[in-house]
Amino acid sequence: MRLQKLSLVVLFFCKSILFSQTSVPNPVKSDFSGTLSFLASDWMEGREPTSKGGFKAADYIASMMELYQLLPYNNSSPSKNNTFFQDFNIKRHAVQSVSLAIDSGNNNTILLSPKSEYKVTPVDKSSKQEAGIVFVGYGLSVSKENYDDYTKISAKDKVVLVLEGYPGYKDTASVGFKKFKKWFPEENNLEETKIQNAIQQGAIAVIFLDVTGNFKPKSTDNYTFDSLENPTSLSIPIFRLSAPATEKILTGTSIQLAETEKKAAQQLKTSSSLLKNKKCNFSIDLKSETFPVRNVIGMIPGKDTSKSIIIGAHYDHLGIKKDSIYNGADDNASGVSGMLALAKNWSASKIKPPYNIVFASWTAEETGLLGSEYFVQHLDLNQQKILLCVNMDMISRSAPEDTKQRILSIGTQKEDENLRKIAAAGNQNLQNPFELDLWETNGHTGSDYASFTTKGIPIMTFFSGFHADYHSPRDQAVKVDLNKEKDILSIVNSSVLQFIETHSTTK
Repeated sequence: MRLQKLSLVVLFFCKSILFSQTSVPNPVKSDFSGTLSFLASDWMEGREPTSKGGFKAADYIASMMELYQLLPYNNSSPSKNNTFFQDFNIKRHAVQSVSLAIDSGNNNTILLSPKSEYKVTPVDKSSKQEAGIVFVGYGLSVSKENYDDYTKISAKDKVVLVLEGYPGYKDTASVGFKKFKKWFPEENNLEETKIQNAIQQGAIAVIFLDVTGNFKPKSTDNYTFDSLENPTSLSIPIFRLSAPATEKILTGTSIQLAETEKKAAQQLKTSSSLLKNKKCNFSIDLKSETFPVRNVIGMIPGKDTSKSIIIGAHYDHLGIKKDSIYNGADDNASGVSGMLALAKNWSASKIKPPYNIVFASWTAEETGLLGSEYFVQHLDLNQQKILLCVNMDMISRSAPEDTKQRILSIGTQKEDENLRKIAAAGNQNLQNPFELDLWETNGHTGSDYASFTTKGIPIMTFFSGFHADYHSPRDQAVKVDLNKEKDILSIVNSSVLQFIETHSTTK
């Protein structure tokens, strides 16, 4: 009996090894190099989502999915949808006019100039409001450090004034720097945290103050931005002031920014206060148009069709600007070509996976993660459980500091230690392993993975580094590192296989 049990264990182990190591081969350069070059060619006109080039790119991706014998995906009934396209609308908003004024009473009103003193990031509808003003220091609430700028002040229905950075960010020797640097290693994450804090506190707008003098506003003329037709997330207008405008808005108050920063850095003291007798008046007038766009999604049905693993990448880029084509070879023809290469090999293996393997190409990532956000909004989690979402965004170039071209960033949520171990194991299988930057995505919104983390879905996001050609016409196919992408795809493939093996044996 013991021998029989041992035999079954050995048999199961051998099957697991066979499935994870040999069933789906890793992509080679010829699996993705042609696709990358074609997506990044002038023919695609920079793949702006609402443009002819964007739709040509979508048609091409769908044709490749059909060639690789994927089935079209529909998140409510995967096998019954007859198109690879998930069509939806976005709204494009153009700022027609904007005003920002501070009223101190007694006919003393300061009208700031949008051409030289501030920049605005509006919401998706016109608005005109008047409200009181509160200064909330750095606008942070970090319970683990017993620090909360909102403890003694109410921001409900107010405009909040917020400092850049965090306590002690200018002084690496300060108490504040040592405590807060580990929580906010990246500026984008820090700013998003402050905005979300303000929203949770009931603020109607955020004004970021400039203390360093680094912010140089540009005119908001011809400023456009996109949103989903029916957004579900709450947002508020964001104003960013120049240093002279910051000085104007604080005139007549007791707020001394240098002293405020010193107290916060050395003593972790907050200095939040209501600006008495001051009100903020702002108005934003938008013109909005609706445009059709589409995600492109195919799949290999699994034995259990109620569960899915997503391998995704955004296919859109910046289009044509001032007669220059922004081809976006690394950003993100690299990710899409990698996704299609994986689809090709998974399909050719003829393996019936335990779960659906979904291959997704998102649109409108560059204008706010709109394609992946739309997918997630219309995902019926009662019908479909997403076990893992793999995101690939810029996987074929290296940052200037990566002189050996062997640094790879892999993001996971803090709680998913198993995914970090899987990624590290896949890296060690390479002949020339990467130097891995394993980071936590919690609170970050840098790419399409963020649409899934908001729903508590585990993610792995792969990124090979920012380079000097980022978001420029110089991001061309001739500059990509095919060997680096090949090795990254090997880690992606082995990670998915190992995740399936681990999940299947522990569920």
